[in-house]
Amino acid sequence: MSDSIAIVACSYRFAPEEMMRRVLELLAGQAVAVRGFVVSAQLEQERDLGGGWTALPTDNVDFDFSAYFTGAQAVVARGVSDRPVLFLNDTMFTNHAAKANFRAIWRQLGVLQDIELPAMAGKADPYTTICLRSPWSGLDRYVTTFCFLLNPKALALMLRLRAFADEAGVTHDHDIDTPGWGERLPGAFRQFLKANLAYRRSPYLWYRLRDGAYTPAQLRSKARCIFFEHRLSGAVGEAGCLLPSNAGPRWEAYLTLHERLHRVRRRLGL
Repeated sequence: MSDSIAIVACSYRFAPEEMMRRVLELLAGQAVAVRGFVVSAQLEQERDLGGGWTALPTDNVDFDFSAYFTGAQAVVARGVSDRPVLFLNDTMFTNHAAKANFRAIWRQLGVLQDIELPAMAGKADPYTTICLRSPWSGLDRYVTTFCFLLNPKALALMLRLRAFADEAGVTHDHDIDTPGWGERLPGAFRQFLKANLAYRRSPYLWYRLRDGAYTPAQLRSKARCIFFEHRLSGAVGEAGCLLPSNAGPRWEAYLTLHERLHRVRRRLGL
């Protein structure tokens, strides 16, 4: 097991101190030294949280990924990029079974460190429609980004994501329903993104678009977040290894059960 790790926690709903407390609760009992960063668009300036933790401000241009990029850059700038980095956002606690997901991903930490290629661990979901495998890695699944681990070589790939977006035309220069947007994306993946955010008759339309209106700028940001999530798994899978925290029937059942129980408790207000 690692004796040191960096953590980047994106928090929109919680104050930095509360987010730090929740993450440290998950780490209770783990013999690991932590250099932590809580990153939030709600902050106006950096501040020390104590215990090796720092609160960092960020913009909200790319939603959660703005915070992830700010945190990843801080990991490099402050000399802790030689260790695994755990990324998570506050939906880990509001929308997911936090302890179960943490337990499942933490068991991958040792092998993630030993792997000599870029490696990423987290809950993996299969491609089930339109784009049935990653156009970059050729794999049939990707790691979701509410909670994921990267080794140093994978962190270097993450820091290239905005350049990958520019190369593909997934920018803020064009609205997603115009020909210029995503013009250099692989064709099926471009349709996959548009089915999530632009095609109103799509059964795969982002659920929030059914309940409310979003500005073109917000939709461009959401499109970039979806692109970043899939492109990161694609880049790591192409060059190295994906480590699903839900691999095998035991851990698949474990996470499925705890996620369902969490949803039930949320509906009951527990």
